[in-house]
Amino acid sequence: MKRISLFLTAALTFSALAAQAVVQKEQVGVWPTIPFIRGADLCVYKDAYSSTRSGYMDKMVGYAKDLMSAGAKGKEVLPMLVGFNNLYDQNLAAANQYKYMEVTLESTLKSYVSDYYRNIKPRVQRLSFTRVNDVMSVVRAAANGQRDGYLDQSLVDKLDYIAYGTYALAPNCQGDIQVTLHLMGRDGEEISYIGQGQPAVVMSQIASRMFEDFQRTKFPSTLKIGKKSLTLLGAMNGSVEKTFSPKNAERACETLGGRLPSGQELEMIDAYGDWNGGVSINDAIWALANDYVYAPHLRNPTPIRSRTEVNTPEEGYTYYCVQD
Repeated sequence: MKRISLFLTAALTFSALAAQAVVQKEQVGVWPTIPFIRGADLCVYKDAYSSTRSGYMDKMVGYAKDLMSAGAKGKEVLPMLVGFNNLYDQNLAAANQYKYMEVTLESTLKSYVSDYYRNIKPRVQRLSFTRVNDVMSVVRAAANGQRDGYLDQSLVDKLDYIAYGTYALAPNCQGDIQVTLHLMGRDGEEISYIGQGQPAVVMSQIASRMFEDFQRTKFPSTLKIGKKSLTLLGAMNGSVEKTFSPKNAERACETLGGRLPSGQELEMIDAYGDWNGGVSINDAIWALANDYVYAPHLRNPTPIRSRTEVNTPEEGYTYYCVQD
């Protein structure tokens, strides 16, 4: 029981560091057959513990009074209460049979991820659900109303991640389900996600986080800029950083063995975008070398300005470092 409790506790935890845990590769393959384990009914748990026994009895007495006020006789009240309660339980049980829920969760997750790639169209699709066994085994399983579940060690070695998940009725008792998804890598590392919502849409939340984790630029990233290759190092924190002094940003880049990008390089890297190894400029004011800044909202005559020409943004100047 203790091991099961620990497993469920871990399964319901979403790591805020998931994005940093994903090492960016050119392409990542995930086994597309995803088993889902049904967890505890959190709605029933909440309902059972939402009131004390005395509070529950007070509620039942109130219902009995309402029925008697409506014309029911005393001896009729208890059977009516029991009947209504049983009817509610029967309807809930019928709705919560969870038939083929795992198929719905798996298929909607893969569909939402595919939609992201279809709509955004990055140059390289870094995340894919990859079949590594023969096509006929998939067809035979589908013809028998099954999902293809065969996977041995030789096939596992061709994948980057195996996925599994859990699902349970959410504690809000409004028909939502709470879903966790776990990606386990070949070397044992695990990335976890959690979502809550209606069964048809809950996996959109997880698909969004997966797409961002695997597709968004991770440092270091090497891009072709003109006739040379430029490596994006990130800032001291390994990502894009803020500072209130462009000179401090310049010193930080020197510490990393790099430099701040030029205004032209910022624009070229922005053209690649966040999903293709670059970094979008957006509305931030960027630190440049020699106490200059890049202000995208000041285009006339140029967004490259002396720091003294631009009001210091409340959140500071944005920067990352590059290396030739």
